[in-house]
Amino acid sequence: MVNDNIKIALKEAIYQRRSSRVYTEQPVPDEILEEILDAGRHAPSASNQQRTHLVVITNAEKRAELRDVMFGVAADSPEKEGLSAALLSLIQRAKQGTVDVTYGAPVLIVTTNKKGSANAAADCACVLENMMLMASANGLGNCWINQFYTFRDEPAVRDFFAGLGVSEEEVICGALSVGYTEDLQTTPLPRTGNHVTYIR
Repeated sequence: MVNDNIKIALKEAIYQRRSSRVYTEQPVPDEILEEILDAGRHAPSASNQQRTHLVVITNAEKRAELRDVMFGVAADSPEKEGLSAALLSLIQRAKQGTVDVTYGAPVLIVTTNKKGSANAAADCACVLENMMLMASANGLGNCWINQFYTFRDEPAVRDFFAGLGVSEEEVICGALSVGYTEDLQTTPLPRTGNHVTYIR
């Protein structure tokens, strides 16, 4: 049986979710953070193995340390031919000293999964999407962060996360910034991509 209230609320969370890259310093209440994490933990996973590890960083000193690690790694990266435009821009901005991949968010959630698993990225993606929708439903800005995945094998990045309990058997698959923003955008943008082909 379809619950129209749930359907309407879910549709609003999906359609209103927008990526936020500027945050206030206002902390996210523990009860809301737990709702977001629980939504992620209820995501589907391959064979229901539930192997995604959520590393939740709210400590300001650790967030600053991570920001500096990521800045250093990006700034030291060569501008090789064949890089995506986004990654090349990131490296160039880091060399100019203008990069903060954490966006100053009060909450960073990094997802890892079993190294070598064919489903690691997919499982983490499901977790991240659930958390983004729950964050949006709570009026919080959020943004998927690719850079932790991009630089996951850099020694400085591995060492930092090892210090937070990420084992050698885990691989970083993605991350999420979460927090309050002064200019939360909720107006849905036109969607002209993601082509659909019907085979009827």
